[in-house]
Amino acid sequence: MKIACFVVCLVAVTSAENIVELATKLGANTLVKLVTDAGLGNTLATGGPFTVFGPTDAAFAKLPKAVLERLMRDKTLLADVLKYHVVSGSVYSSQLTNELTAPSLLTDNGKAVDIRFNIYKNGQLITADGSPVVMPNQNASNGVIHVVDRVLFPIPLKNIPELVTMERGRFSTLLTAVEKANLATTLAGGPFTLFAPTNAAFAKVPADVLNKLLANVTALTDVLTYHVVSGTVWSASLTNGEMAKTVEGKTVTIDISGGGVKINDAKVEEADLAVTNGVIHVIDSVLLPPAFDIFGIY
Repeated sequence: MKIACFVVCLVAVTSAENIVELATKLGANTLVKLVTDAGLGNTLATGGPFTVFGPTDAAFAKLPKAVLERLMRDKTLLADVLKYHVVSGSVYSSQLTNELTAPSLLTDNGKAVDIRFNIYKNGQLITADGSPVVMPNQNASNGVIHVVDRVLFPIPLKNIPELVTMERGRFSTLLTAVEKANLATTLAGGPFTLFAPTNAAFAKVPADVLNKLLANVTALTDVLTYHVVSGTVWSASLTNGEMAKTVEGKTVTIDISGGGVKINDAKVEEADLAVTNGVIHVIDSVLLPPAFDIFGIY
């Protein structure tokens, strides 16, 4: 579901502080500093109404030092990242639905870059582009702040097949497999979660077996759809031992007991690559459906 604007559908008690003042009161000191440095302080203080997904100081501290330093040097990039945290209008958590997308203030070639919202665990967890909302509905005189525990980064305006194509340097075998199985159009729909094996993951499969798999469209489709889950499943929503049903029909098991994340026996090398129709998690091994005999492919 996608909407172009919001209408406030509940009555809320409005704070005397504007968004910048309220963010300061909430202890979002890094956010306030960066907003000021980017030249957005006056807009967020006097304009609006706006909805701001405001990262905590701890959220900014999670960023690699080089990333934060680059943001502080490049004011244009900094402003773009911060605009991606802002939606026009006052939007409360009760108005959000799972898989809802809303246009941020950031535009790419004149097109607004959307934020995707997901709701998990019977409403106990709300995410904005995968970042959990830890303190919702903080009312300001010119809008509302939802405090989040991760910094949101603008996504490329690419769907799953387009991103795999764009990053063919590490996904060229996956791209070939998707094309041979004629799944590109399907994977452009969704929303979907893709567990994407790298070229190195496919290289673990013996070359003769992989060639047979790529030549067998039925078997290849079974293997590829076993890497896909319907809906957007961000890493923040995962629980240890969770069973996720794949598009192929069988389940994968989530293991987060060892500090990292594993899907069956495949390690997640990079989580939460946001795309316009879901999310990609990069894995280091090819997933095989239960009872699938990869060596029996003809």
